[in-house]
Amino acid sequence: MNLPSPISLSENRKIDGFDLLEVLGLMKEYNRQEIWRRYLPAESATESISMYVSADPYFVETHIQRMQRIILTEKFNTNPFFMQQVVQRIIALHDHALIMEKIRQQGIDTGDNPISLSCSLGDTIIDLIVHRNEHLEDRAERPHGTTFIEQAENRPLDVYDLSSTLYLSTQDETEAIFQRYQGRERREDPSARPEVNISCTVGDYSVDLHIHYISTEEEICVPPPGNASALTMHQVIERMNFRHSAELILKEMQRVGLSVTREQVETAFTLRRFLNNTALRVDFKRT
Repeated sequence: MNLPSPISLSENRKIDGFDLLEVLGLMKEYNRQEIWRRYLPAESATESISMYVSADPYFVETHIQRMQRIILTEKFNTNPFFMQQVVQRIIALHDHALIMEKIRQQGIDTGDNPISLSCSLGDTIIDLIVHRNEHLEDRAERPHGTTFIEQAENRPLDVYDLSSTLYLSTQDETEAIFQRYQGRERREDPSARPEVNISCTVGDYSVDLHIHYISTEEEICVPPPGNASALTMHQVIERMNFRHSAELILKEMQRVGLSVTREQVETAFTLRRFLNNTALRVDFKRT
């Protein structure tokens, strides 16, 4: 059971996978004070946070502690970035074998039930423990397309790939996006204009992401609601994925000055990002 935290009280909701990703994201940014501000229960006698999230067939524990001194040990086998990827794959219901393959590729020594991942930043340590209900089988093989990722991982594109594309766009890795997410015909056609389209269901929304190159010699007029950052798009998608209220989704956009209305959040809207020679558009439609 999760103790009431400032964020769960202020947003009037239960702790869920969104918060696991938030904590790991804050660890990536070395923003440990913000972790304590949002998630440390008021009645806590120590600087430690525990969060528990069910994501069938998994049950995920996350424990954050501040130590009196910096500790170096072989126990710390990874980093917040990779832990975040594992959580995203678990939430997206990727096959257990695929998740374990990604962990083994990192050279991480852990059992597969539970999976135990740990890291430290300064005097703060974080443990991620993933329990799997072995009585529940992986989902049956699902039809998928011809993108490199779908072929390599034998699965259809999903919310994990939306997040991956948005992250790569922040790193100016547009070529990597095209290599991973273009269909085979477009990849193998040298005359085809590079572009990527990803469509999937996220919570109660259908989401369509489109990215392509644009000319840098033409003036671009950004239509409403404005030029959104990839981070804002990611936050909106993750809140949708955990079915947060329309009010919380709307706040993610309004706090950065995007002119989106409550009615649009409850029906349909579009976010765009123009950066250098790349145009990124994400269409949201409530189903």
